[in-house]
Amino acid sequence: MRLPLLLALLAFPTPGLADIAPSPLAGLSEPRPMDAKAAQGISMKHETVTIELHDAYALIDATFTMANPGPPKELQVGFPGRDVRLDDLQEHAAHEPLEGFSVWVEGQAVPSEAREVERSVPTWPPGSGRTRTQRETWHVFTTRFAQGDTKIRVRYGVVSTPHSGQSAPPGEQLIGGRRVWYILETGGLWAGPIGEIVVRIQARGGVKPESIRVRTQARDTRWKVPKPDKEGISLRCKRLDATRSDNLQIVYSPDPQRIPRTKFLLDTRPATRPLREALGVQDGPPE
Repeated sequence: MRLPLLLALLAFPTPGLADIAPSPLAGLSEPRPMDAKAAQGISMKHETVTIELHDAYALIDATFTMANPGPPKELQVGFPGRDVRLDDLQEHAAHEPLEGFSVWVEGQAVPSEAREVERSVPTWPPGSGRTRTQRETWHVFTTRFAQGDTKIRVRYGVVSTPHSGQSAPPGEQLIGGRRVWYILETGGLWAGPIGEIVVRIQARGGVKPESIRVRTQARDTRWKVPKPDKEGISLRCKRLDATRSDNLQIVYSPDPQRIPRTKFLLDTRPATRPLREALGVQDGPPE
């Protein structure tokens, strides 16, 4: 009886866990202006996201078309990395490191920095007024937004995390399943909704395309999730507000023989080496 209880606790974090280490969040994200006030007026016109689900990790390649109706401006843009926590006390989780983070602006590679910052965050219970300081890593780069459209492309990977729950097809258990998130709320600081977003979720390695399931955090989401085809799942939505209710939880069945063995259920470190190899990154410290 202990294993089902443990899996249930991992799948549904509770406020009682607020004082221990957060669960690892395999989070794929939107670009965020590091200074929301300076970014006023700039919107996300279109984005195309390809998420490759491998047995122990996920690769993301995304292109964002940003629209600036005003004069040119230069801004710092960031993606959340190691230890960035969700601003939701009900979700006790922190982002895993982003591996091999690369960025291009208008087709030209630009440098990025894994910047460690301190942030004051509220503590449990909500409304108590208590805060604490946490350290987290953001992948930051500088972008010049010309008047009109500017295209930003990023590529990186994250180790997926173990998952067991009710997301499997009828008659198929997902014990040994894996999970990643696409965190859309990170892009909520740009002007207005996302004009159009296309998300392609593709099965690779020993991943079963028919096992892929996509869930959101609200019943009234504008996402329409089709059944998987032989490649995976493709999603499309227009005028989508980047809010927590539209975050996508993606779960899938890998080939268990391709998952690196670990001593602890949530230890994602052994899968880092094959992920870095897939990205062509020389072995070394993450981020």
